[in-house]
Amino acid sequence: MIDGTGREFNDDLTDFLEWYVDAGVQMCVPLERSIHFVDGLNSLVIYRHEPFQVELLTVKPDVYIPPHTHPNVDSYEVALRGMEFWMDGKTVLPLWWAMKGNSDNNLPNEWYSKIRVLPSSEHAAKASSSGGAFMSVQKWLNGVKPSAVGMDWKGGSVLGDSHANQITSTEEKHVESETTA
Repeated sequence: MIDGTGREFNDDLTDFLEWYVDAGVQMCVPLERSIHFVDGLNSLVIYRHEPFQVELLTVKPDVYIPPHTHPNVDSYEVALRGMEFWMDGKTVLPLWWAMKGNSDNNLPNEWYSKIRVLPSSEHAAKASSSGGAFMSVQKWLNGVKPSAVGMDWKGGSVLGDSHANQITSTEEKHVESETTA
């Protein structure tokens, strides 16, 4: 599959994304670690089968999500409505295009645009003046249990004091490998 930046990926996360989008899976909210609130952003896990999960994020109007990485998460951000995305300092989904309607239906142009966000990819986003929404289709790495992607955060800025207090992993978790004699 080729993502919105023109890069091609063929791996198990890509297979999971294509399966999830094509299957029309019902929302299956897990009992634990499934709802997350921070300043200007709410998320809900709508599917989890570890190490994979899908999170639905809604963002209040004009909220800026500062540059950051998720060291223990490999993901695709799937645009739904009203979001501009940057990666490595470059705009990869401009807001003017995201807000433009599709002439064939009542959906925005950005609907289901996919951007691969590798664990080392610095990325940022901003919601439109009417807010925004996107899905994050994730594979959690390094033995870290899936929770809200915003809790696995490495960056100079956060989304307010409540977010700073919720971050649980800011560096890669090192998993000890067992050796056999």
